[in-house]
Order: sequence, then structure tokens, then C-alpha cells
Amino acid sequence: MADSSADLNKNQDVGDEVNTGENSSGNGVEGEVKSPASACQRDETKPQPISQSDEAKPPPISQSEASNVESEPSTSTEDTEVKGESASEPVTDPYHYTKGEEFTSEIFKIEIKNLPRYFGFSQLKKMLVKLQLNPKKLKAMKGRNGNFGFVTFNCEEDKQKALKVLDGYTWKKSVLNAVPAKPVADPMAKSALKRKQEEGPETDAKKRKESDMPAEHRLNDAVTSLWRQTYAEQLKSKHTSMVEFLKFLTRRTKEQIGSKTLMIRNPSWIPEKHGNMCCPLEDIKPSPVVDGYRNKCEFTIGISPSGEEKTVGFRLGSYKGGQISVVEPSNCLHLSNATKNVVKCFQQYIRDVSKLSGFDPVTHHGHWRMLTVRTNSTGDILGIVVMHPHQLTQDEIVKEKQQLSDFFQSGDGKQAAVSSLFLHQQTSSSRDDDSSQQYDLIFGQPHITENILGLSFRISPDAFFQVNSKAAEVLYKTVAEFAEVNETSTVLDICCGTGTIGISLAKQVNKVIGIEVNQQAINDAVFNAEANGLTNVTYSRGKAEEVLPSITNNLKDCKDVIGIVDPPRAGLAFKVLQAIRRCDNLRRLVYVSCNPHNAIVNFIDLCRPTSNKHKGLPFWPVKAVPVDLFPHTKHCELIILFERELKPTATAPDVPTPSNS
Repeated sequence: MADSSADLNKNQDVGDEVNTGENSSGNGVEGEVKSPASACQRDETKPQPISQSDEAKPPPISQSEASNVESEPSTSTEDTEVKGESASEPVTDPYHYTKGEEFTSEIFKIEIKNLPRYFGFSQLKKMLVKLQLNPKKLKAMKGRNGNFGFVTFNCEEDKQKALKVLDGYTWKKSVLNAVPAKPVADPMAKSALKRKQEEGPETDAKKRKESDMPAEHRLNDAVTSLWRQTYAEQLKSKHTSMVEFLKFLTRRTKEQIGSKTLMIRNPSWIPEKHGNMCCPLEDIKPSPVVDGYRNKCEFTIGISPSGEEKTVGFRLGSYKGGQISVVEPSNCLHLSNATKNVVKCFQQYIRDVSKLSGFDPVTHHGHWRMLTVRTNSTGDILGIVVMHPHQLTQDEIVKEKQQLSDFFQSGDGKQAAVSSLFLHQQTSSSRDDDSSQQYDLIFGQPHITENILGLSFRISPDAFFQVNSKAAEVLYKTVAEFAEVNETSTVLDICCGTGTIGISLAKQVNKVIGIEVNQQAINDAVFNAEANGLTNVTYSRGKAEEVLPSITNNLKDCKDVIGIVDPPRAGLAFKVLQAIRRCDNLRRLVYVSCNPHNAIVNFIDLCRPTSNKHKGLPFWPVKAVPVDLFPHTKHCELIILFERELKPTATAPDVPTPSNS
């Protein structure tokens, strides 16, 4: 993944995946809209995050508060079975959040039916603004009976105006139908209601069976599902999983492009030669460290299965599955003793010293939300305490910060040896919504430094960095091998984040050009390059699809241009992928994926014949290799080398892009 702060959740973790998309069913795109001030006098001239103090969303809760519940790469853990009982009586009203004191735009929601067959999300947004409507959030989806969307507003007046304007309005030759819509149901309350209705002898027996298993074992099953297996067995299972994925990719590619077309364009396309895989798969590369490897972990704060409040640890299941019970991580194999000690000390602080309560994701009351612990190979520890200010005065917050400082620097928490401690006030249910909030340094240095392949990298509180430092070295070495870099190579580190991959290759190549949209990530990348004495690394800030063309035009005399992408779980945006295809002198592309099933559309689009939609010569998968960065979980990284098709083919008709299903 691009190691940028914007992509912080990418390693939240493989093995810790929780789908937090609102109205998550269906294939949709959604976002918050920046619009002029509404009739409700809410200032929208600046992007306003949807916060709990500003808007009470039904969960799903943020990934930062989600349990580290492992899921299959192709399956959301929203479907994870509940494996414990909450100490409190579960809420069974799916719309309870709409009846509280906090604002939620869900009560001012409409549905737009009969949207055009082809349109862009930004086009829909512009259309609404052009009609002088004031949307708060919107989501567009594809359905069997046509496209439709949901739009929320800040007040009833805006909602009624939208219904009047949009109903019967013709857009792109489609007559729209606008109707009021129900708020989205709280997935946990909905699940609790269903369980209550289905209670009987079988469910009682199931609960008794689960309660007989120690909570620590249930947590390990959820967080690190392979913990009962030897490491050799884990590697075999992961390798088999990647074999099955490449077979699946081959079938999907044949379906979308056609076997005959593939054979005509590339006579070497003989999947049968590779066990029905589109390319050879090398043996999985193991992690040098199996236990205690995580250098970053995020812990939620909640109630234990036995009813102990302000417990710091991981949830036993997903929110949608009805699970908010939290278990201490003392027996988790993937955590270091240093991390566990910080968790234990912080739990002691919020239970014995602080008078503030834990945050309740159902009622949105309380303060303590989560704890993040980051460590490095030299023993430095960076802690981030996340709290909801919830009616606290500034003086009360200052007092709490002083208590934290005293506890960890001179009190009982001193044994945790925390080097740096931050306080982050988070009011929204999504970290992205709180992007404008600052990390408030309580004591220590504002960052820690990690060494990878003899290079030093500065790690800020919210910066992305691979969670397994030793295995990251294996990953970066393998990327270099696949890229076949030499002293004449020019590397395009696309969506580079803080620049770790490009910097790790810089001494082996002629030049590295990093492309990143996030300014803070660019600042960190520049710092890291300078700190390592590298003079052949430059960075361009901007969207890859906008920056790439001008960069590649200046590289026409370079004979060996290599692209490297390490995107978030969802893969590359379509525009970025198309920009890569249009870079004619980019001959090789190394794609690093932490979730190949989510990136399968990218892989197929790279191989599609040249067309009006897919310009530029296509690529071919040449070889692949899995690298294990996450022992005890089902997940691993997959590296695929794509090479450009050298002989142009006739332009093909556009074929619809497949979904991720």
C-alpha cells in the first residue's frame, strides 16, 4: 500500500479487516459533499466532517475502534459470527440513533431512482449543486432495475426542496424519481433484534458452547485464526490460497477478454502450463519473525465479556455481528511484550486514575475510544490515546493530559517505557472525517525512527508503515528482484506515500520519482530521502492520473522505466490505472497487493485490449510470489510482475468492467 497517512487503515490490518461502509450492500460509491450554506444556516463553505458531536451516524464504527477480527480477503467481517455476549442489554431498535440528542442527516434522507446508466459520482454531485441543493452525503449504487442513489441533507427544509426539484427532473435523458428514504439501520441493533427473535434451544446451546471456551482463545480465533497451526502449516495454507486466487483470476480474465483473444494477442498465454494459473507462482517467502512481530497495533476500549468496564484490547467480533465485548490481548501471539505492557498500564490508568468513562459506540456517550501503540527495533515506543471530548471543557482536557503525563513519566505507567505520548481528540466515527484534527504531543519526540535495509525512516503518529519491519525487508528485496532494476533504471513510485519502497531501491537505480497526493506524506518522503543522503529521489505532489503524463513525457529518452504500486486494499482507482496504461515507455509494472481479491478488477483492466476506454498497450502477468507479513493470520502480500505487450493490436470494443464479486 502507498504508505501515506491517508492510507493509515491499510494495515489496520490484513487480518483485522472490518467493513465500515454505510449502506454497504451493493456496489456503490459514496462521499460527503462540500456545498454552499444551506437554508439551515450550516456553513458548508468548508468541508465539515460528519462527527458524533455534529452527526450521530449509526455505526458502523471506525476501523480504529474495530476489533482486529480476521477475515478472508474476499469476505467482510461484518458477517463474522458473534462470539461473545455484551455485558449490557443490547439495543434492539435499529433506528435508536435518530432519536437521540445528536444530529444525524439520516433523518433528512431521500432516494433518487432511475439515475442514468452511465454517470460519474462527481457528475452527480455537480448536478445537485447546480440545482442549488445542499447535500450533506450521497451514495450512488447499481441495481438490477436500474441505478439509484441516496442523498442526505442538514434539515427538513433542504430535504423537501430536493424532493420537489429532483422528482421529474431530466438528467442525461433520464427522468428522475425522488422519494423520501428511511435512515440506514444500525447494523448491531438490527443483528441484536434478529437474535432476540430467533432465540431458542439451539441458540442457547450454541451460546453455552461458546461460553465454555476461554475468552482468550476466542479472541485468538478471531484475531489470528491460524494460531493453532505450526508456521509451516500456515505457509502451506497461504500458498494454496494464492494458487486458488491465480486460478480464479485466470478464469475471470478469460470470461472478460476471451480465450481466443488472449491466445491471438499472446501465444505464450497457456495457463495449463502453470497449473491453470495465468503466470508461474513462486514459493511463499516466510516472515523472519513469527511471534511479536507487529510494530503497530490499535486497541479499542469497551466492556469485557464478564462486565469489566474500560477494558483495553480487541473485540471478539464485528459491530454488525452484534459484538462489542472487548478482551485483553495478553495472549495474542502477534504482539510484543512491550506493546502488551503499554496496554496493561493504560488500562490501569483509565480504570484507577481517570474519572472519564469509556466511549459507548451504541449510545455515543463517554470519552476513551482507543489506544494505538507503535514500536521500533531499537525499543522506542510511541503511544496515541484517542478520546471523544464530549462536553469536556478545555481546562478538563488539559488536566487529563497532565495526569497522563504524570502517570507514564513518573507514576505506575513509567514501567511501560513510553518514549512519546499523544492525545488525539476524535469526534467522528471515521478517522478520515477527523483529518483536520491534530495529534497533541503530551511528552517526548513527535516521531520514532525505524531502520529498514540499512535505511532510516521517520514514523509520525498517523504515517503508514509496514507492521512487520523484518518481513518488510523481504518484501522490498523481492520488489527489487521482480523489477529487475539496475543502474540505468528509472523507477516511478506511484502513490508513494512516505516513500519507503522507492527509497529502498534508490541506491540500485538511476532515478526514483515518487508521486503522491498527500502533502504530509510528501514532506515525510522528502525528509526520509534527505536523511538517507539520497540525491536521485524526487517527488511530485498531485493526483497520479494528472501528474503521470507530464512526468513520462520527460522520460522518453529513458529506456528502462519501471512502475511500482502498493495501493490500499481496494486497489487503484480506475483513473490511476488508465494513466499507467497510457505511459507508453513504462514497460514493467510491479503490483504489490495486500488483498488480491479486491484488486482483481485492476489486474484484469491491465490486460484488456486497447480500446477507447482502455488506452495504451495492455500488460501481461509474468510471475507472482506471496510474501508473508502477517504470521498467524490467513493473509499475506501478493506481488505480481506485469510486462507491457510490445506488439500493438487492433482497437477492441469496450467491454463492461467486472465488479469485485
